[in-house]
Amino acid sequence: MALWLKQGSRWRRAHALFPYLPPVYVRLFPSGRPGPSWKAAGEIRHCGADTLEELVRGLLSACRRPRGGASPGLWRLAEGDRLVPAPRIPPFDPQAVRPPGVELARLRQPPDRWLVTLHVARPSGGLLVASTERYLAPWTTALQELLKACN
Repeated sequence: MALWLKQGSRWRRAHALFPYLPPVYVRLFPSGRPGPSWKAAGEIRHCGADTLEELVRGLLSACRRPRGGASPGLWRLAEGDRLVPAPRIPPFDPQAVRPPGVELARLRQPPDRWLVTLHVARPSGGLLVASTERYLAPWTTALQELLKACN
């Protein structure tokens, strides 16, 4: 298990990711190509990890200026774009995530909030059903909740 950094066209193992500021957009997705099993695209690119948990842990530890805001809570976007307080992101199997996986996009309003879009497969009646779920949270809270949901 390892973190990976891309240099040129090659991937090399790394102890940590490069420091970064919270991005406007990042996508975490499973990769079927040589190199890491999970990769990042968007403003934070050229990094990856063997598991989604490792990638999220690496992002948490490399953030130079974590954003928290006054209320570090988590909200779920329900039907009709209603915000509903959420105690947590329900657990999911990172191996069952279907591409593009996880997307985090910064919103202008409210400030310091990211829209977390999960493309997951959850059990339903003995089958894995693909679904899209959306949550709203500060950067650090979003990553911490993703990490908990993967475990």
